Amino acid sequence: MKTKHLAFMALSAIFSHTALVYAEPVPADKVQVINAIATESTIRPHQSAFPDAIRSNLINHVGTALDQHTPIKFFGEKKSWKPLSKMRSLTEPGIQLLKVELSSDRFTTGKLTLNGFEKASLYLNGQLIKNSGKGDEQQFALNLVNGDHRLLLLTEQVDNWKKVSLDWANDNADAQDIIFHQDAPAHRLNAEQLFDSEVVTRVSLSPDGKQIIWTKRSYSAATKDKSTSQTELVDAKSLKVLYRWQGFTPSSLNWSEDNRYISYTVANNVYLLERAGFALTTVAKGLKGASGFHWLNDDTLVFSWNRGDESKHDITKRYRALEDRWTGWRDNSQVYMLDIHSGLVKQLTMNKLSHTLLDIDGKNNRLLLARSPVDYAQPAHGLTELVEFDIDKQSEKVLGSYRSLNNASFSKKGIYITAGPSFAERAGAAVAEGQAVNDYDSQLYLMDKKGQVTALSKQFDPSIGNISVLANADILLQATVQDRRQLYLYSAKGKKFTKLNTKVDMVDAYSVSKQSKASIVYRGTSATSPQQVYFKAYNKKAKLLIDTKKTAYANTQFGDIKDWDFDNGNGEIIDGRYYLPPNFDASKKYPMITYYYGGTSPVTRNFTGRWPFSLWAAQGYVVYVLQPSGATGFGQKFSAKHVNAWGKQTADDIVASTKAFIKQHPFVDEKRVGNMGASYGGFMTMYLATKTDMFRASISHAGISNLAEYWGYGWWGYGYSGVASQGSFPWNNRSLYVDQSPLFNADKINTPLLLLHGDSDTNVPVTESHQMFTALKMLDKEVELIEFAGDDHHVNSRSHRLRWWKTILAYFDKELKDQPLWWNTLYPEE
Repeated sequence: MKTKHLAFMALSAIFSHTALVYAEPVPADKVQVINAIATESTIRPHQSAFPDAIRSNLINHVGTALDQHTPIKFFGEKKSWKPLSKMRSLTEPGIQLLKVELSSDRFTTGKLTLNGFEKASLYLNGQLIKNSGKGDEQQFALNLVNGDHRLLLLTEQVDNWKKVSLDWANDNADAQDIIFHQDAPAHRLNAEQLFDSEVVTRVSLSPDGKQIIWTKRSYSAATKDKSTSQTELVDAKSLKVLYRWQGFTPSSLNWSEDNRYISYTVANNVYLLERAGFALTTVAKGLKGASGFHWLNDDTLVFSWNRGDESKHDITKRYRALEDRWTGWRDNSQVYMLDIHSGLVKQLTMNKLSHTLLDIDGKNNRLLLARSPVDYAQPAHGLTELVEFDIDKQSEKVLGSYRSLNNASFSKKGIYITAGPSFAERAGAAVAEGQAVNDYDSQLYLMDKKGQVTALSKQFDPSIGNISVLANADILLQATVQDRRQLYLYSAKGKKFTKLNTKVDMVDAYSVSKQSKASIVYRGTSATSPQQVYFKAYNKKAKLLIDTKKTAYANTQFGDIKDWDFDNGNGEIIDGRYYLPPNFDASKKYPMITYYYGGTSPVTRNFTGRWPFSLWAAQGYVVYVLQPSGATGFGQKFSAKHVNAWGKQTADDIVASTKAFIKQHPFVDEKRVGNMGASYGGFMTMYLATKTDMFRASISHAGISNLAEYWGYGWWGYGYSGVASQGSFPWNNRSLYVDQSPLFNADKINTPLLLLHGDSDTNVPVTESHQMFTALKMLDKEVELIEFAGDDHHVNSRSHRLRWWKTILAYFDKELKDQPLWWNTLYPEE
């Protein structure tokens, strides 16, 4: 044991199933105290009618002040910390606050015993810990994940500081090092911080570019799975808050073209807020099912109104189509308009098929609509009709029926369209004649007023996302370029794309003004930088409005991220990046996690989300992320390799690049490498397990084990397969549906495998994991199956997301670090 690095030593031994735990006091100079927060004359928390609220609010505010390095004050009096070792033997009575900062390099459990206190409350990282001691004993069981922690102790009585001590005893037979700190160092990233920290979820810029609406959202242990949010109207220059919606989140926020009103909905009611004086008017009430309100002109709103299916299926349900498996498919949504002065509603469309509103041309009273008749004649086995609706004539014109249409917008030159390369008889295809294209690789087109289609992005490798047509017919657009999402300006005159300097890796959302020289507001993140919000006036540098690194991550330590690309020998470069643990030491050996998707989109550089690579790195892992063949954002030739592959070449890319990465980076322990993927990436994890034994442990979330079952039963199975398996069906391509399915090769799997799945997953049914679990159990292989109750394809709620992240890390700790305690604590054998 390296005693020179220990702040204390805790030993335990086990004899005849009885643990003999030895406790030692936390060093007194590492315990900090604020003495006499309240005098004896002040009512103490336990005497109040609301003791829990008083204590928790105090702890939360002190924790925030410590994180942000701001002064701690109580009723205007500034307080400072002093070491327990310098406390007087007797002090003036009152509420006392103690602080202990500590670190653990692995999951550790133990007990903290308090001596010399009365009515003490202990908080670990802001969470109240229940007293597990017997009788008058004050003892607290602690589970410490790998990371940095803060203990705050609130006590209402200390008679003699000489008798005060905090004794720690480790539960583990192999005693672990816990390091205590006098002053808190920059802490490593933790899961609660990632999920709970405030983020901006919506940005909207007024037509005149003078005001911004944004919505801020956060979570906490106190609110659990319910978020706290507020929506603000702010001045774009001064950021002064002009109006605030709090306690509810307005929907369908939209600015009138004349800059006079903001329309929004709350609880099925439609309201107008006047920008000048903030007068509020109720336009309509009780519009249940109405959504997507947009201004047609200064007097009229256009919206969609959905009527739910009222038919009952008490005993049987006769399916009308494959889409009938989708919740809400039998609903009917049509387009209406609402007069803001009288509240009168007029229906515009009427059809057995639902209509989706794509765009509005208020000057010419036209709408662009989409509707989807049932048609399986060709891949991707779905059809979209693009419809132009004339409001004055109450007539419609079908502009065309397409298999790969994504969106459409009016412009002076005609209609801009985003769709796959096969759109308009492969007008956008940039691959060899006859070669299948990947229609998820979205392209940009112009349909002129005569109906002629021109491909605009054929030689533009990024995949096109959202578009906004500007007043001069230019386009501001989002595009996925390799593993980043950026803003580009398309010049209608010059017919070229120009990338804007956004200063972030991932532009998550943007809004543009209606001025001839438009301004932009956008929000985004980078791989190791949390969310930022920028305002960019025309021809000027972007101005930073919000930087969450300063507010939520000011005291957080991150590891480095570096690019690393691999030549797969087929003339292709496999893009990659890797994350290093904080305090990285190149002379050490680290376990590694390889992450990939393998489906049609790249693993982008978001700061957080469902796959928090920086969090994994903070737990002591090197994390290697790669973009194997088939991903969009790298050009059509690359993305086309996704079609009819289902693991072919993709697996070779993952295996070869991982081996090359390990060979080139000696700090990776080649015997402790794990891999993980989700959805198509979960399929890849299971598929890889049938092809190689190089990984020591594997995790598949919501993975596909049986391609034929997913094709026929998954919500999107037949439609997705129409792109990913063009022309291939179980009856004409048995080698793909059987030989490429991991289930039919389960006997080749030797790698320990963890299967994670939501038991209500409609996209990839949970049976995909159950079948693999059954097969591996029958084959006496190492396999675990963890279901998340009530979760669909994604695990989104706070409580489930945190448990999900912990499950992933605990499993890798068990398998890659030989540290099973965390896993056994989460999932004990008994």
